[in-house]
Amino acid sequence: MAKRLPRDPKKEQAILEAAVVQFGKDGFNASTDKIAEQANVSKGSVFRYFDNKKELYVAAVKQAMATLVAVVDLSVWTDSDDLVTMIINATKYKTELSHQFPNEFALLTRVYAQDNLIPQKVRQQVFGMFTKWQAEVENTVVTRVVDKMAIRKDLDKGQVKKYLTLVLGTISAEVQKDLEEHPEMKRIEDMGALISTVKNYLKMAEFGIVESR
Repeated sequence: MAKRLPRDPKKEQAILEAAVVQFGKDGFNASTDKIAEQANVSKGSVFRYFDNKKELYVAAVKQAMATLVAVVDLSVWTDSDDLVTMIINATKYKTELSHQFPNEFALLTRVYAQDNLIPQKVRQQVFGMFTKWQAEVENTVVTRVVDKMAIRKDLDKGQVKKYLTLVLGTISAEVQKDLEEHPEMKRIEDMGALISTVKNYLKMAEFGIVESR
């Protein structure tokens, strides 16, 4: 029986990086020929490191998440003085990250959207990986934020965390959309109207929407 050739970490990494680019651009239908070409290896080498395309796709998703985990700075969320500043700064930071790592964001966006081009079992596997990672990050951020707040004694802290996760996620999505539509807003000083809207949302979350009697 012939001995299996030793793995070359540099080649394997090159294949993964190329796979992130191509899967992010073309989804699961991405050409393995293009992946091999970009990685500067033969197509046979691709399948020496990864048994099949499904395995390569899962590995590429893990690579994209690992890249972002290595660079993301959670202090952007947790060190803010108030929730409004946190939402604005964090959304700007996420937008900047998406520009720095467009291929990783493109691939993970497909995963989150559960792209129908991905075979069902693989789709479920990578979606589960992504949502677990996302939940861990959100829990870390929200826990640190809640720990800094003066929570009412009659409220359950766990429920407060879940509530804040939902509220902050919804507001952040709207802020991100606004920033994408108005790229000229680069400084906090340029965001008066946006900040006012966020403050109103958070005021409603904090004090309710029904007039007290």
